[in-house]
Amino acid sequence: GPALTYGPAVHNKLLDIVQKVAEKNKIPVQLSTVSRSTGTDTDSFAYANDGCPSVLISIPLRYMHTTVEMLNRNDIEDTIKLMYETLLALSPKTNLSYFKN
Repeated sequence: GPALTYGPAVHNKLLDIVQKVAEKNKIPVQLSTVSRSTGTDTDSFAYANDGCPSVLISIPLRYMHTTVEMLNRNDIEDTIKLMYETLLALSPKTNLSYFKN
């Protein structure tokens, strides 16, 4: 399944929403953590200007950036489904504030 990452650039409330969507739709996920940079564009989105709530959803693979990059087709399909279902779960009224309103 897709890999969800915990780290400084990842918005925890948005990550919680993604995890709940995965659970509701029975989409298997893998969890990973980073202590600093994710090495992805997530960092740029999270820190540019005033920042943008960002979550890192990765497709697990082997031998990245080589001619023999390998992945599981089910991981791709599950990642697409997770992203789609997460977008459906969000609305303009979704509260991503860390403070109670």
